[in-house]
Amino acid sequence: MGSTTGERATRGQLTVLNAGLTEHGAKKREHRVAIVAGLAGRPNLTSTRELSREQASSILRHLDLVEQAGEMQLLIEQYRPAATS
Repeated sequence: MGSTTGERATRGQLTVLNAGLTEHGAKKREHRVAIVAGLAGRPNLTSTRELSREQASSILRHLDLVEQAGEMQLLIEQYRPAATS
């Protein structure tokens, strides 16, 4: 998933990606970006709009498998930002 070349992710892909993560508890933008950056192997990712179409497809397939395995909450918690005081 490391390639950043190619066509940009479609609006539809990004909508499904962000809505799905929000639905599972990643309500803040920075939390969703952290999850996607981790799954894409792109620690410097600042927006899901930076994904290629291929990366978005791969991440969506991965998230579907994680959800089917019943491990979505584990993934969400793994990337939850530390609470600031």
